[in-house]
Amino acid sequence: MRLSLCMIVKDEAFFIEECLASAAPFVDEVVVVDTGSTDGTREIAERYAGKVLDFEWIDDFSAARNIGLAAATGDWILVLDADERIAAEDYPKLREAMSTSEFDGYYLIQRNYSDEELQLNWIAVTEPDEWSGPWTGYTENPILRLFRRNEFIGYEGSIHEIVDGTISGPARGTLDLPIHHYVDANPARSRLERASGYLVLMDRLLEERDDGRIYGIAGSTALNASKDYAKAASYFRRAAELGYESLRSLEGAAEAAYRGGNYGEAQDLYRRLYDDGHRTASLCLNLANLAVRSGDKPRGAQLLEECLSLGGMGPQTDETIRRNIEFLSA
Repeated sequence: MRLSLCMIVKDEAFFIEECLASAAPFVDEVVVVDTGSTDGTREIAERYAGKVLDFEWIDDFSAARNIGLAAATGDWILVLDADERIAAEDYPKLREAMSTSEFDGYYLIQRNYSDEELQLNWIAVTEPDEWSGPWTGYTENPILRLFRRNEFIGYEGSIHEIVDGTISGPARGTLDLPIHHYVDANPARSRLERASGYLVLMDRLLEERDDGRIYGIAGSTALNASKDYAKAASYFRRAAELGYESLRSLEGAAEAAYRGGNYGEAQDLYRRLYDDGHRTASLCLNLANLAVRSGDKPRGAQLLEECLSLGGMGPQTDETIRRNIEFLSA
């Protein structure tokens, strides 16, 4: 079985050589679609890729992705972005998965490294390694990035494009295999700068149709990048109304309300989630802070203990939490 790596890029000279150098030895073909680079990205790609194609940008990520898929010749396709890596020891697992006749595509686990301990569903790095590097934690997102090359399988959606809808549910498998994603590693391209462009495209798309997934992504972008908490809360609420990861979306709305200082709304949402049995470390931490604000110290201490039992928020924050538990329990 032959494996093609397909990528779309624009001005990724900071990342792309390391990405291609790490991936090229383990794939049979590299196809790179360049959407208008001016920083030497194309020249770097030509050293590793058998095919480097030019694509005139039309505000449509799927259109660019599908150009690369059409040019690929492998039996299976792996999709990576320039700021992503897969460990050398994990490529044999991809090859093994490709040998099955049961699935047409696989979700991998995109591990998004950052230092933002308060980010929704953030996981602390307890044992730093070569992949975590200087980052103190990460969030995880299942993403379908390995699939058969098939004329009926392709990307849909002009932004935050996915192939999921072109592969039937029973034909989608999951691999417990991380894609290491370094979204914040380039100091010359801030998260806010990237997010502003994405939000413009997402707003345009949402004017055309209600899409819970895009509302959820827009909520996360507004919450963590542009810091527009009111907009983030409204996006997350709409995502929940449309049935997109309802518990996670409602927690996003609560987080946005909390960060924006709308403590009444945040408390109502957090209590609703907690009473329904939904638990995350960040939910318990924020609900503890709200309990202390209302004068209920024992409840605050109990929730902080629960926060730690769920994995905590990272070494520094966890130490502060322990001190606060001692204070509240005195």
